[in-house]
Amino acid sequence: MTLYSLTFIYLFLPFSVLIYYITPKRAKNAILVLISLSFYTLAEPKYLPLMVGSVLFDYAVCRLMERLDDKEKLRKALMLTVLIKNAMLVILLSAFTQNRELWRPLGVMIYAVTSLGYTLDVYERETECEHNLIDFALFCVLFVKLPAGPLVRWNELRGQIKDRRPSLSTMSEGVILYIQGLAKKVLIGGNMTAIYDQLAAFSRSEQSVVSSWLMTAALAFAIYFNLSSLCDMARGLAKMFSLELPRNFYYPYQSRSVTEFVSRFNITVSDFFRAYLPERLRGELQNGTALVLNIGIVTLFWGAWFGFRVNYIIWGLYFVLFQLLEKLGLGTLLKKLPVLFTRMYTFAVVLLSFVIFAGNNVDQSIRYFKTMLGIGSPKLYTDTAMYIASSNYILLIIAFVLCTSLVHTLLVSLRKKVPVFCQIVNIVINTLLLVVSTAFLVV
Repeated sequence: MTLYSLTFIYLFLPFSVLIYYITPKRAKNAILVLISLSFYTLAEPKYLPLMVGSVLFDYAVCRLMERLDDKEKLRKALMLTVLIKNAMLVILLSAFTQNRELWRPLGVMIYAVTSLGYTLDVYERETECEHNLIDFALFCVLFVKLPAGPLVRWNELRGQIKDRRPSLSTMSEGVILYIQGLAKKVLIGGNMTAIYDQLAAFSRSEQSVVSSWLMTAALAFAIYFNLSSLCDMARGLAKMFSLELPRNFYYPYQSRSVTEFVSRFNITVSDFFRAYLPERLRGELQNGTALVLNIGIVTLFWGAWFGFRVNYIIWGLYFVLFQLLEKLGLGTLLKKLPVLFTRMYTFAVVLLSFVIFAGNNVDQSIRYFKTMLGIGSPKLYTDTAMYIASSNYILLIIAFVLCTSLVHTLLVSLRKKVPVFCQIVNIVINTLLLVVSTAFLVV
């Protein structure tokens, strides 16, 4: 079961929301933990003991560290144990990760990393050790964020977990956000993935300049819409259960620099890893070495978030290089140039980065890159590539437009002028999106 399956939409979710709202306030967290464990059981049953064991282990270690407050060596040993355990959990199980897919087993990166962050906060005394096992478990295994995040720290959710106030307005906002995320995933993300799969399956003789560019663009859109849609669904579902999760994507493809792109793409991942850098690497006034280390470490983790393939690490290094160039002077030049030019520059750099992402190995990425640039006299196009392009050009245009804030800006302007009309249109459009998405899932 997934967040966008028919079983989830029409059976699991309504039943879960009903149970949650009829449950007394003091038991809501326990019910939400049970709902999360039920979701995980239906999605990845054989890995449920691993997740539960990991959460219980980290909880017990933190309680023990609290009692050993004056025994620094033992506390360090316990902290190292948790670090090694979670690192092994992520690295060994990430062997299941395949190109363009999310982490498998479901949520391993989310619950392992968030739990590790909490343990570090307890060790550094940045937060008090949580004694309530139910509250800690809810923080780790909340089902809505397991597929793709967002990644949150304990201090960001603690207040909401301890005391949240359900309301009809928050519920309606959550439903709308979930439906819009569902539509992004089913109608655009899924179709973009299908286009990419078709083009990536071409043999060497079938590849052409057109197919390589189209494949790279399809992959860029597929990754953005698949990940951002899951995060939108997570935020919408969290609102239904009276929780607020942070935004994880903010129109990254309309950024004016690569540095800005990194700050808008998988936002919570970058923020999370930056928060645990040593203090001397985090300040506003950093020397050259600290700046390089800050950018390098955070961006490499940002790239490795997708898996431990060599290509993903190189993908991260690619963005490290451009960020450093912008810090060394290119960024100052970009600020003086027209907005249209800087956005074109950033989009071109980002689009080319997905050539690295697309390859299963370095050699394959180099081959794709050469074909895109026409090196080695490849075909300009093939009939098959042109057929795919002509069959999907409207979808590609829609995807490009929805990657920008254009539609959002127009809607905000309309709401100010004709609010009642916009509310009616909003209901109609979201209802249609749910119906059409359902039809696509049935087919």
